[in-house]
Amino acid sequence: MRAERISLCMIVKDEEELLPHCLASVQGAVDEIIVVDIGSSDRSAEIAQQYGALVVGFEWCDDFAAARNAGLERASGDWILFLDADEALDRAAREQIRSWTSVSGCDGLFLNIHNYTGTGQQGVTVNPVLRLFRNAPEHRFEGRIHEQIAAAICRGNPEAAFHVTDMVIHHYGYQTAIVERKDKVNRNVRLLQQAVEEEPDQPFHHYNLGVEYLRVGEAERALETFGVARMGINPAVTSYAHLLFKYEVRCLQQLNRWREALDRIDAALELFPEYTDLMHHHGVCAEALGDADRAEYSLREAIRMGPPPPIYHTEEGIGTYQTWYTLGRLLEGRADLEGAVDAYVEAVRAKSSLLPPLYRIFRIMRVSGQEHQIPELVRERFALSSEEATHKVLGILEQSRCYDAALQLLSGISSQPSAEMRERLSVAEAMLQIQQGRWNKARLKLEPVQRKKGLLAISSARWLERLEWIEGEKANGDDPLTLWLKRSSQVGEGTNEESAVQTGRTVGLRATKKKDMDSSIDGTVAGTEYDGWQALGLMMEGCVQSGRWKELHSLIQMCRQQLAGEGLSVEQSVRVGEKEKEMEGKKENGKVSDIDSFPGASDTLTGTSWLVKGLVSAADHHLEVFAQHADGQRHRCWPVVQHIRLELPGADGFES
Repeated sequence: MRAERISLCMIVKDEEELLPHCLASVQGAVDEIIVVDIGSSDRSAEIAQQYGALVVGFEWCDDFAAARNAGLERASGDWILFLDADEALDRAAREQIRSWTSVSGCDGLFLNIHNYTGTGQQGVTVNPVLRLFRNAPEHRFEGRIHEQIAAAICRGNPEAAFHVTDMVIHHYGYQTAIVERKDKVNRNVRLLQQAVEEEPDQPFHHYNLGVEYLRVGEAERALETFGVARMGINPAVTSYAHLLFKYEVRCLQQLNRWREALDRIDAALELFPEYTDLMHHHGVCAEALGDADRAEYSLREAIRMGPPPPIYHTEEGIGTYQTWYTLGRLLEGRADLEGAVDAYVEAVRAKSSLLPPLYRIFRIMRVSGQEHQIPELVRERFALSSEEATHKVLGILEQSRCYDAALQLLSGISSQPSAEMRERLSVAEAMLQIQQGRWNKARLKLEPVQRKKGLLAISSARWLERLEWIEGEKANGDDPLTLWLKRSSQVGEGTNEESAVQTGRTVGLRATKKKDMDSSIDGTVAGTEYDGWQALGLMMEGCVQSGRWKELHSLIQMCRQQLAGEGLSVEQSVRVGEKEKEMEGKKENGKVSDIDSFPGASDTLTGTSWLVKGLVSAADHHLEVFAQHADGQRHRCWPVVQHIRLELPGADGFES
């Protein structure tokens, strides 16, 4: 029997950046490529031809269906696969697609579109879409925008059959950078408004217009538009009806109309009882209305249901990790910390790369006095199958201020470390000791590394200088941060309280390039050097842990004035300038890196972040002390203080 051929049909305009990835993803999966170019001014056509595509010119007329159909006219395959340049066929789908077309008796096949939004790190939405159909003269697209093919197929064959496959298409076009660059939303709104004028009784146009309004945060306008669409459909037979109901719920949630949202969900669940997304949002709305019992029941029911059947549009993690995390936050708010930890553990088990639940677990266990149990929990409940995974957990422990737990895990990170790895582990342990204010223990780890003159010798020497300064000893060396600390302290001697600690801002030196300032053990183990603001943050944390409040106050004042950009007097600048000349000479000899006041000093956003972390750490420490009786027993206000501590700002694992 003759193998059935597959034609890929596409529309492109100025897609030279994304097109190669798309076309590479279909190599071996299709027999021919038809690219309809609607007016590119870049290398899109040339790139398509390099991949063997037939490029068809088309004069754009604000009609996506017309452009799609121009490609269908030239396609010779038995099946049509259609993609956009900002999409890519999943590797598994590339291997499966011919099996599906050869054995399928269907007229069309649905593939799951994984839509990546925002920065691409926020997870994905999953939407089954008809993307593969039999090639026939009567099968032509309809619709100026969000063009459809199903209606034409069913018109030609009322008994047409369709199947939802597990094949995946990755869609990157609604990531923030791409949307802004291509002005997609304004284009879509303009075309949809035109479509509504031409076909006001077509609910699909109103539905799609509502989606665009919701995308840009116009919830009230979106809700009104969705209402028009809902009045024009029969939910029992309309493929997008379930999604229309969910989008209405999202609008009501954004407008804080929680009771209406809950009522809308109850009505939708009568029609779509298997749609887990609705049950998940039922829990969210119930919590917002203060009904914690009902919220917990709904979220647990969503977990019991699991991900919805493949015919439904869903968000990755609904019924699994996303719902577990939402349940954890609910239980945490109810002071059921043990239940919250269990929920967060299940979230991580459902998606091992998920970070926010780990932050919550470690923070809860620290605040509730169970930090010593963290290493055992990590070993028993999580599979740290690689050194990279262990480093990631160590970094989260550090940011969650679980230093003892991190030290315990660190000791078992490598059974037979190389000499270089031993040095890296020593520096990593020193950083943890610094954050606990255990200066002597940090010295014991850093001094051997300095003496061995290896990769981390310079950074170890600089940290030893900083420790000398914070302990009131005479610090000699060329660490830019320590020099800044010394100058700032000396400049403020004998002045009033407001200017007691001047910034010592270096005049005339070039600003350093911004570096990645994330606080993590990963960076230390990898041999990277802590930059200025981050080092100040670690030192402030150590002052809090060791009760060095005078030093902490000085550091806070220095950082505050550095961020305020307060300069030195003329006389002070002269004294500082003399030191700068000496440093410039060293720099020319390769002894000092390109800095301003200290490495990273010009990055005020990072500086503010680290200053806030230091203040939060101090507040957390005082709250903990406040809630303890003199005999070590917990104060009667402990539950309230514990709740406040858990709500203090801190790292949460979410991408900014």
